[in-house]
Formats: sequence, C-alpha cells, structure tokens
Amino acid sequence: MKKSLLFFLLLSALLVHGQQYAQITEREGKKCYIHTVADGNNLYGLQQMYACPAEDILNMNPGIERGLTTGEIVFIPVQRKTVKHTVVQKETLYSVSKMYDVSMDSIMKYNPSTKNGLKLNQRLTIPNAIARIQTDETSTSVEVMQQEIPKPSEAAKSAFNVSFSDQVISHVVLPQESLYTLSKRFMVPVPELQALNHLTSSRVSPGQTVRIPIKKEKVERVQIRPVPPKKVEEIQDELQFPARKSFEIALFLPLNLDSTATYNRFVSGAALEYYMGAKLAMDSLTHLGLNAVFHVYDYESASENLTAILAKPELLDMDVIFAPLQQREAELVSSFARKNELRVAFPVAMKESELLGNPNAICLSPSSSNLMEQLASSVHHHFVDQTVVLIKGESEADMKMDQLFLTAFRNVPSSVSKAKIIEATWKNYKQYEFMNPDIIYVVLSTDKAKVLSLLEKYKSNEHVHIYGLKEWLEWKEVSGSIQNEYAFTYASPSYFSYHSPSVMSLHKKYRKVYTSDLTKMACLGYDATLMVCRQLLSQSNKQTGIISNYQLLQQGVGNGFQNTAGYILDYKGFESKPE
Repeated sequence: MKKSLLFFLLLSALLVHGQQYAQITEREGKKCYIHTVADGNNLYGLQQMYACPAEDILNMNPGIERGLTTGEIVFIPVQRKTVKHTVVQKETLYSVSKMYDVSMDSIMKYNPSTKNGLKLNQRLTIPNAIARIQTDETSTSVEVMQQEIPKPSEAAKSAFNVSFSDQVISHVVLPQESLYTLSKRFMVPVPELQALNHLTSSRVSPGQTVRIPIKKEKVERVQIRPVPPKKVEEIQDELQFPARKSFEIALFLPLNLDSTATYNRFVSGAALEYYMGAKLAMDSLTHLGLNAVFHVYDYESASENLTAILAKPELLDMDVIFAPLQQREAELVSSFARKNELRVAFPVAMKESELLGNPNAICLSPSSSNLMEQLASSVHHHFVDQTVVLIKGESEADMKMDQLFLTAFRNVPSSVSKAKIIEATWKNYKQYEFMNPDIIYVVLSTDKAKVLSLLEKYKSNEHVHIYGLKEWLEWKEVSGSIQNEYAFTYASPSYFSYHSPSVMSLHKKYRKVYTSDLTKMACLGYDATLMVCRQLLSQSNKQTGIISNYQLLQQGVGNGFQNTAGYILDYKGFESKPE
C-alpha cells in the first residue's frame, strides 16, 4: 500500500513538472506570452486559450490579420488575474513568486500561513498574477478558459469594412485564412459558421469551400460625422546650418603616416583612398562657391593620438566634424561633439544610439532597419499577389534581421500589395516549393553552409527568386568561384560599378589627378564630403552621389539625422546591378 502511494505521488510530481507552459517575455514595455503557432491555430483559438481580446493580439503583432503560419511566433499580452496554486514538491515561496511574477510579500499577505514556509499540497490564493498557460495541444488552462474575454473596442470593430447582400455564398479558403478571419470579414459568429458547415472544430484548410450567410438586414446605416483635423506638431526635419562666409571642417582619418606599432596597411590604405576622394570633393565645393578650411587629423599618428587631438582648442570652432571610420574611435569623437554641441557626421554605419538625443549627429549610411524596409518594399512590388517564404535564421543576429524584415513587410498596407508571408525553418522550407508558380525565398542568414546549399540547389531554376544579404558577396564561393553562378537580390547602402556613368565620370578626373584607378573608398570619401558640405550651402537633403543615394530624415524631435536611402541590387553573372 505504501509503495503504491509513493509511486502515485512520484508520478504526479513528474506530470506536474513535465507540463509545458508558455514562456513570458517583455515587448514594448508589456509582459507577453510567447506562442509558437501550431497546425490548426487561429486568432479565435488564441484569444480563447489566453483569455486575451483579439484586438490586443492584433495590436501587438501587426500583420497577423493576414493569417497565422505554423512555426510563427505570436506575442500575447498578459492578462493578470487571481489564481489558485497548489504547492508541489520542492517549491519555495521565492519560486512561486517568480512563477506568477508577484512579490513574496504579496503572497504572504493573502496567505498568512506561508510565513512559516510552504507545505506540500498547500492551496494558495495569488492576486494580480500572470496565469500559467499550458501549451500542450491536448490541454488548456481551466482557470483561463473560465475567465470572460473582454469584448473588442468600437475602434477595432470599425476597422472592418464589409458589404452585404441577402444570400448564402460559397467561399474558397485562401492560404493564411482561418475561420476567425472569415467570421470577422463577413461579420458572422464562428459558432454559426461551424453549424452551417457541419464543422466539429474551428480548423479550415486552403482550398476548402465554406458556406457563409450574408444577412443585409443586420446592417444599420451609421451617420458619418466629420472628423476634426489632427493636430500635428511641426518638426523642423531639414538639415540646416547657420549662414557663414567661411566654414571650418575637421576630417578624422587613420592615415598612420609615421608608421606606429599598430600600423595596418589595409586600414591606412583605405583611409588614404578615402582622403583622395574627399580632396576631389573639396575642389568641387570650391567651384560651387563654398569657402571652407579643411583640417585633416591623423589619429593613428605616433606623435599625436586621438585624445591629444580632441584636447585642441581649435576643434571647438569646427562647423562640421567628420568622425573616424572605426567604431570605437568614432564613438569617442561623437561623445566629444555631443558634449560641445558640435555637428558630427558619420561616413559609415553607426549605432542608432549615437543619434538619440543629439540633433547635431548625421549618419550617412542607412541602417539595417532602413535596408530591410527597402527590401520588403521590393518584394511587395514584384510579388503583389503571391506568398513569400521567410527562412528564419538560428543565430541572434539572423533573428534580429528576420524581425526587421517581418516588421517592414507587415507595415506595407494591403491596399498596396496583397503579398503574404510564411515563416519557415531550414528543416521545413522545402514543403513550400510548389505553393506558387514562382518560389520567393527571403533568407537573411549568414550561416555560410546553409546559404550556399540553398543557392546551389536553385541556381539553375529561373522560377526561384532569392532575397539575401550583401554580406554573401564577401564569400569566395559566391564572388570568386567561376562554377558557382549564383543569383539573388539584396539591399545595399551603396552601388559601385566601373560601368556606372557617374563612376566613369569621376574615374577620369581621379586618374588625371592621381594617375591611379578609382576605388570604392575614394567614392565614399567624395560622396560623404560633398553631401554634408552641400548642406552648408543650404541645398536639398535629397541628393544622388557617385555610389550613394541620400535622403536625410530626422529620427524624431531632438534626435539626429539618418540617411534612409539605399539600393536594391540584383546579383547575377558575378555582377550586381540595380533592379
């Protein structure tokens, strides 16, 4: 008898601890459950499982109104409530408080007996707790299911624009559609749809025919009231400089002219090429009427390091400082410029934090977010009615890029494009090969082995379109192996080609002055110098350079300016060209 009881208690403990509960994270300042979409999941089922209004789920996950995809991550806002908890083996007051995200003092306040410790099978009342949600397909938290789900707000209801007629229509279910989205689209309750179609669950499949009652008499005409104009705070988002007859401009470069112990010929060579391009820009600016004195500082010099240079009083009189090309040194110069309220320009990509709270900062290279917005826009433009497959990466960096692309893709209104997206993994992406006449894969991963395998698999298939990263061009297997004629599309902050008319024009001038060939770094020096210094002459924020496009936009009141323009390039036949 004792052995049977002991076995039962052990089995119970294993079952309790073996249950899978939804993980919790913080998103946009709110606690959320992390739900991985399983087969058959829909928005209606999620609001039932998590006792969360559908409008809250939609607001936290822009784009899922287009449907849910197996394997997709959905964030469900937490609904706090009072729960009952039964103490199990090895639980402590601390572990229970962490489990429900409440303080130990709160638990002891409503359960005075816990001051002396917890006992096995003790029943606790825990107010304002985050309910644990079982993620097993066969079970759902009973306490959550009993909670009444708040009704959607009027604002959420008004988001649906539907026309009606007196009839029952037959609708063929499209990919990404669910019974819940159909009920919202046609304003028919899910139970009514289930009854009319003899459905025992809320699951429907693409291609399935569903009968939908359309009842005109249920629709009331609502008087349209005038909406008062929205008050918009005027923001001066143009990059402007005070008018002056002459300007002082500082240029920081790691030239290493006197060969220090840290000399790196590649860094020094790139810096010299950048300076040569900048010098040509200075000459062009003189012809445009700009009176400026350029001060070049070699912060890799043996006689004068960066700290010593920043201590020079003359720097306080600079109208513009071009920050170093290297991240660490650029941050030091940025800090100096911020402290002294000096205008600082970053020729290459920088952390977004350098622009926050600093209206004098200018980043001349588009951010990863900007590039993903352009890539998503390109996908929507070319495949307005098709389904795109995003093969999600596994590293932290890959997942960040995936999320940037997803956000950008879902922000494109359906009035512009009807394209949909499926989130796949490296294990299951092949199952979507025959979904469309054309296959559209978006792969934002730097996993070399997997990416090369994908490119090799589809390199001879003209119906496969792959969107990837500019970093792939750095692999010799992509750009240096003649047998690997791969093709893909990517977003880039610049476009350098000797066949470009603008590059050809500058190349002639560069050869005449320096008797050497133009390089990408020289073009970057030319573009960055010309772009910023043209602003001293009060020209437009929107400019086209030799290898760069510029569209400077202020990133909110009190923040700096970010270049939001780039290029979408097609790589084919070992050459990149604008699409």
